Amino acid sequence: MKILVVDDDAVSLRLLVALVERLGHQAVTASDGDAAWLSFVSGDCRVVISDWTMPGMEGIDLLRRIRGRDEVAYTYFIMLTARSDRADHTAGMAAGADDFLVKPVRRDELAIRLRVAERIVGLQEELARRHRELSSANERMQRDIAAAVKVQEALLPTTMPVVPGLACAWRFSPCEQLGGDTLNLFRLDEQHLGFFILDVSGHGVPSALLAVQVSRFLSPLIMPGALLKSAQPGAPGYRLTPPLEVLRQLNGLFPMQRGNLQYFTIILGHYHLPSHRVTLVSAGHPGPVLVRRGGRVEIPAVAGDPVGFYPTENAVFAELEVTLEPGDRIYLYSDGVVETADGQGALLGTARIGAALAAVVDGPLEASLDALGALQADWRQQRPASDDVTILAMERQL
Repeated sequence: MKILVVDDDAVSLRLLVALVERLGHQAVTASDGDAAWLSFVSGDCRVVISDWTMPGMEGIDLLRRIRGRDEVAYTYFIMLTARSDRADHTAGMAAGADDFLVKPVRRDELAIRLRVAERIVGLQEELARRHRELSSANERMQRDIAAAVKVQEALLPTTMPVVPGLACAWRFSPCEQLGGDTLNLFRLDEQHLGFFILDVSGHGVPSALLAVQVSRFLSPLIMPGALLKSAQPGAPGYRLTPPLEVLRQLNGLFPMQRGNLQYFTIILGHYHLPSHRVTLVSAGHPGPVLVRRGGRVEIPAVAGDPVGFYPTENAVFAELEVTLEPGDRIYLYSDGVVETADGQGALLGTARIGAALAAVVDGPLEASLDALGALQADWRQQRPASDDVTILAMERQL
C-alpha cells in the first residue's frame, strides 16, 4: 500500500517510515498538516498515519478535512499520539479516526494496524467496484425500461378515429414505469371500429411484455399472426373475425404457464357504425358501465374466464350486445378503477363510478374521464395508485 506518514519530528518521521517500508509498504512523507493535505489531494494514498500534535494544522484537523471530502474511495486514518486520555481518543474517533498508535511505535503493533487497514481498504475498494457495476447495470436497466415504455406507448391510440356522430376518449396511467394494462381503438373497415382493453396480472416489466405481445395479435391490419382480420377471396377481400372467435384463439395462444402463473383479462369488440351497435366479449374483465342520455346508469353483468385459465374447449367467455342511442355513453375500464381502495380497504365499486359518470353526462366526454380520475384520487385519499388504471369511453352524439 501507499501510506502517507505525517510527523513534525524529523527523527520520529524517519523511524516510522523505516518501519512502514520494512513491512513492505511505500511511504510518502509530510512534516506538517498543511504539507500532508497537499500530498493527500495530489496523490493516491488510501492510508494515513499522522501525528496528532503539530504546528499549524494538527492531525485531528487533517482528519476532519479528509473526512469532509466527497469521494467514493475510503481513506483509513491512524492517529499517532502520545496522549492516553480517554477524552482525546473519543474526540479522535468522533472526528473519524479508524485506529490509534501510541508513541513510541512498536513494529508488531504497526504491523497489526496495517494488516487491518489493508483489509478495510481492500473491502472498501471492492465495495466501490461493485457499486460502480451496480450503477452501470441500473443505468442500462433504466435505458431498457425507457425503451420498453416507448414500445408500450407506441401501441396506444395516437389519435382517435374520426367518425361523425361519435366521440371517443381514453386514459392510461400505469402505477409503475411499465404497466400490465393496455388498450386500443381503431378502424376495422368503413362500417366497423375495433376496440380492446386488457389487463395482465401483476405489474412491471413481465406484465408489460405480455401486454405488448398480446397487442401485436390484435392489429387491425391483415398480416401474419393478426387475429382481427384475415384475407378472403372475393369482395371485400377480407373477413372480420367475430370477437368471441378472437378470444378463443387468444386462449389457445396464451395458456397460463405453471412457472409464472401469468394470465390476462380482456374486453374486446366491434362498434358497428351504421347501427351504433356494440358487440363485445369479456374474459374475466370488469363489465362496462352504460350511461344513457339523461343519466340513467346500466351495469351489465359480464365476466367470463380470464384468458389462459382453462383449455379453450372448457373456457367460458361472456358476450354482450348493446345499442347506443343519441347521447348514450359506454365506458370500459380495468380493475384498477373499480378496485381503488380507501384507507380502510373499502373499494370504490361500480355503483359509485356509475353515479359519478351520470352526474357529468351533459358535459364533454373527456371531462367525464377527468371527473372519474378525481373521484379515484379522492377515494384513495391522494395516496399513490396501487394498480394500473385504463379507461376507454365512447359516446354516440346527437
